[in-house]
Amino acid sequence: MEEKIQRLNQMMKESHHIVFFGGAGVSTESGIPDFRSPDGLYHQKYAYPPEEILSHTFFMNQTEEFFKFYKDKLNSLQYEPNITHYKLAELEKARKGYCSHYPKY
Repeated sequence: MEEKIQRLNQMMKESHHIVFFGGAGVSTESGIPDFRSPDGLYHQKYAYPPEEILSHTFFMNQTEEFFKFYKDKLNSLQYEPNITHYKLAELEKARKGYCSHYPKY
């Protein structure tokens, strides 16, 4: 396993651009529930499905309900970044990760 980690590290050092494909699991380490876990959004009772509440149309048409949901479930000020978040930030700072404010390569 150590050899694989060293090889990955070397590949990252030699790369000019790195794309990270992650999902909700990246943030579960910080205590943020994903959508499908037992306490996730899909297992809770709301008047509307979460994907509808999080849509632009819902926000525009039912802004108050959107913000109730947001305050209850999406306000992330109570959470702290984890090691993955910090490592991704390091890659962006090193200009290896893509961020929309970078010039186009």
